Amino acid sequence: MSEGLSNREVADLYRRYGFFLRRRCLVLLRNSSLADDAFQETFMKLMRAGAPLRTADEPLRWLYRVADRTCFDLLRKTKNTRRSSSIDEMPEELPAHPGVEPEMRRAAIELLDALDDEDQRIAVMAFVDGMNQQEIADELGYSRMTIIKRMARLRERAQRVLADRPRLVAPRHGGPS
Repeated sequence: MSEGLSNREVADLYRRYGFFLRRRCLVLLRNSSLADDAFQETFMKLMRAGAPLRTADEPLRWLYRVADRTCFDLLRKTKNTRRSSSIDEMPEELPAHPGVEPEMRRAAIELLDALDDEDQRIAVMAFVDGMNQQEIADELGYSRMTIIKRMARLRERAQRVLADRPRLVAPRHGGPS
C-alpha cells in the first residue's frame, strides 16, 4: 500500500488545482451536491494514497483521472438518483476543448450514466479532454482500432441524444398572433 500525501502537499494541491477538479466533477455529474461529494472524496483519496502524484509527469492530468474515477463510481452508486436533467448547473465558462464540438460534448456528458466504465472513460477523454484516438488507446492500453470502433458507437449515441432534443424555434416577427 502506498503512502498518502502530507497535509501540506494536499493543501498545496487544493490551492493549485482545486478549482479545476471541482469544475471537472460538476461537468461530469451535473449536480452541485454530487460534485461536492466527488470533489471531497478525490482529496480524501489523495490523502490516503496519493504518493504516485509526486512523480507524475503531468499532475493535473493525473488528478483528473482520480476525479474521473471518483465521479464514475458515484454515478454507479447513484444510478437511481438522476443527475440534473438540464445543463443548468454546468459552468458556462468552461469551453469545450478545441476540436470538440460543444454540442457533441454536452451530449456525451448526458450519456455518461448510461455507459459502462470503459466507455465513460473514452467519452471523457475524447469529448471533454479532446484527446485523439491514439492518445486514448495508449492511456487505456487498447489498440487504436478498438478505440475507433468504440468512439464511433459513442458518437452515434450522442447524435441520437442531439436528434431527440427539442429544437428551439425562433419567434416570428410581425407582432403577436
